[in-house]
Amino acid sequence: MNDATRTASQAARVLPFPAFPKPAPRMVLWDAPGRPQEEAVRGRLTEAGYQAVKWTSEPATGYPPHVHIYPELLWLISGSLTVILPAEGRLLELTPGDRIEIPQGLAHGTMAGADGATYLLATK
Repeated sequence: MNDATRTASQAARVLPFPAFPKPAPRMVLWDAPGRPQEEAVRGRLTEAGYQAVKWTSEPATGYPPHVHIYPELLWLISGSLTVILPAEGRLLELTPGDRIEIPQGLAHGTMAGADGATYLLATK
């Protein structure tokens, strides 16, 4: 077998890498009247099977891009929070009541706004 035949034979055995769906965040804007009430939001999360902790970030503080081995949901109660999605080259700003579902393995970071941010951080 010559080199050209060997190379063609090897190429024929190479399987294509399977296509996997790219994880994408899902942002839901607050559309109810008034501001969200923490206990009502916590109740909705609990009913949906989530465990939630209250998290507060001081003004202009946050977390650099990172990933988790689990999906997480951030539901903003007060202030504002910018979610940084480096792989998509996007910044998403959450205001009170807005929430974002971040799939496992999706790189993301956060930055609280001028008044800080209080949110429920939920996982299943």
